[in-house]
Amino acid sequence: MKEKKIVYYTDERNEDFAATNGKINRDRVDGSYRYSHRSIWWKIGVFFVYRLIVTPIIWMWNKIWLGLRVKNRRAVRKLKKQGCFIYMNHTQDICDAYIPTISAFPKRTYIVTGPETVSIPGIHVLVAMLGAIPLPSNVAASRNFYTKLSEAMDEGAAVTIYPEAHIWPYCSFIRDFADTSFAYPLKLNAPVIAGVTVYRRRKVFKNHHPHATVYFSDPIYPDTDLPYKEARRKLRDEAYRFMSETAKKYDSYEYIAYRKKAE
Repeated sequence: MKEKKIVYYTDERNEDFAATNGKINRDRVDGSYRYSHRSIWWKIGVFFVYRLIVTPIIWMWNKIWLGLRVKNRRAVRKLKKQGCFIYMNHTQDICDAYIPTISAFPKRTYIVTGPETVSIPGIHVLVAMLGAIPLPSNVAASRNFYTKLSEAMDEGAAVTIYPEAHIWPYCSFIRDFADTSFAYPLKLNAPVIAGVTVYRRRKVFKNHHPHATVYFSDPIYPDTDLPYKEARRKLRDEAYRFMSETAKKYDSYEYIAYRKKAE
């Protein structure tokens, strides 16, 4: 048996164990960043790159590499032309950029990301075409950011958010996260779907990385009768409860053990 890797942490909200942590410089996303593109050539390019090239490739990659299964996909599909926000646990480097695309198919999928995703020279245009919506760095960018989210809802797309913010590879439990990002569905009066990636041990090659199953909740709608902060907190709590209970219910396999350091 291969000895299990153990990672010790002190702060589950702020520590980052991604392989790329500290290796990519983050550019500021200011008012000059172009969130929306209305050119017909951009739209044709996006369709060609996103639908005809990348989606089939990542479907095969997720099936072969992660053995990906998706449960309750109808929760997304029954929204039909209505936009929604999907909140998931953040446990993969590259694959978390693609899991929502396959899981929410045929909806167009966007992902709210850190500024580093559009900071890499040579591929920032491709990253934008594939659906990255970087977090803004100032007020001017914030207006454009919200405009893009609103356009995505009008488009009937799914916007994926990783509220844990930092990548903990193969983490088998749901970390505590803030309710800040739940302002988006509340302000845009859009439904929320909680998703959780649960890991299952391979039946063969058991010491290799595990396979994954994504479970979706039914749509959770903002309670607009509550005061703003209470409504935001309620959305967060409902999403967190589903994610945490699902990870425990299906006994997410602990490929990497995360242990909190003694005080």
